Amino acid sequence: MTSAQKIKQVVTFRIETEEFGLPITDVYEIIFVPQVTSIAKAPKSIVGVINLRGEIIPVIDLRIQFLKEPIKSKKQRIIITGSQGIVIGLLVDEVKEVQPIDENSLEPVPDMIVNEQTAYMRAICKMDNRLIILLRLDHLLNKLDMNFIINEVENGEENIQ
Repeated sequence: MTSAQKIKQVVTFRIETEEFGLPITDVYEIIFVPQVTSIAKAPKSIVGVINLRGEIIPVIDLRIQFLKEPIKSKKQRIIITGSQGIVIGLLVDEVKEVQPIDENSLEPVPDMIVNEQTAYMRAICKMDNRLIILLRLDHLLNKLDMNFIINEVENGEENIQ
């Protein structure tokens, strides 16, 4: 199939009722939501930055990225991960579990739903009565959002309100 077959375990998380997953090798850590500092003129889904042990990390709210209304909940977590050499945080509704993946449970994304807006989908994992959408971090954010993040990281805290 694809390189998705090499995935042995995924960290699963929820946005509303939908389940998503990231290969465990892409997840650096999972943290409680600390104080998030907003950034002037940031794209809507980039809700701000956090200071994690001295490193400034941009935080993307996946609810907003997936066109849902933002919420605040005690179950929310930030998944620290990376894309294109930049460490980012993904704000999710709830982290569910680390799930082993059987290569036979992975299906390619159906051609009829593949487009620029769904390029973030790496594969679909079928498990019992669940469907878990495996994400491609390098396609999750558009080029403008990634350029903003790269500039923000390079410029440090200049634009933080």
